[in-house]
Amino acid sequence: MGTRTIPVVLVLDTGDDDEEFAEEQLQHLIAELSELDLDSIDRVTQGPPPPGSRSTEAVQLGALLLGLGGSGALLPVLAALVQDWLNRRRSGNVRLKIGEDEIELTGVSDEVQQRALEEFLRRHGE
Repeated sequence: MGTRTIPVVLVLDTGDDDEEFAEEQLQHLIAELSELDLDSIDRVTQGPPPPGSRSTEAVQLGALLLGLGGSGALLPVLAALVQDWLNRRRSGNVRLKIGEDEIELTGVSDEVQQRALEEFLRRHGE
């Protein structure tokens, strides 16, 4: 029997309206995520492209679909990587979503956010 892949949607909000800056930050995050043993890292599409666009699908700015393999044991590692990345940037936030369950991580790590993250991880642990 094959291992299942757990889809995780990760949405980056840089707190900046500059799309070029946001894309650059997303590329830095993708580079760090690619060092994890993820099944996949894909940009999230948002349906048909705007009229006049050559692309077959438009991507949602700052959104990634990650495939976590196996039992989801990488989820705490993923959350720690995202928190560390945000702490180094000291701005913005990342929403981590599994199914309908979602948590927002910020660059400010406080006790309340840590407890919320622990509960989120507990709900999705095996």
